[in-house]
Amino acid sequence: MTPSSLGTVKKGNSRQSIFSVLSVTSVVRIFFMREAIVMVMVTLTLFAVGCAGAPKHPTWSNATSAEHMERLMWQAVREKDWSNFERHLSPTFIGVNADGKALDREGWLACWKGAQIEEATLDEVSVQPEGVDTKLTYQLRFRGQGPCLASPGPVRVVSVWQQIKARLVLTTTAITPIR
Repeated sequence: MTPSSLGTVKKGNSRQSIFSVLSVTSVVRIFFMREAIVMVMVTLTLFAVGCAGAPKHPTWSNATSAEHMERLMWQAVREKDWSNFERHLSPTFIGVNADGKALDREGWLACWKGAQIEEATLDEVSVQPEGVDTKLTYQLRFRGQGPCLASPGPVRVVSVWQQIKARLVLTTTAITPIR
């Protein structure tokens, strides 16, 4: 083998340099193009997942905030979904109804089981996270009646949700009539 024959490839009846068939820069370009495509795909996937934001229609399994959970609690009262309602009350829950009566967890559950809520709308929602707690204040407009709601008019609600392990639980709620 002669020095001039090193780095050559016999192609048909002619000899070509291996670098003219597949140059080092071509190999590097192919490698980096493949890596770039993978990185772009990963970036787009992460962007799509990260920017998807909060779900448009939160459920108990995909709700991402205390506000979502609060809305789901009112939906549970309206639909009489006591299983989910009870599951998201802290074992040490304390509530104050619109008449100013303090209720423990069992009393709160009984109070809402006696309610007939056809519609509940949360307005002027304010969310204040503080460590593992999140405080919500809002105005509740509802159509219906029940022992926990003093009058048919709007009420002001203050709720505190707490992150316990991987889920949010409602620890306290106070309802005040707006006069």
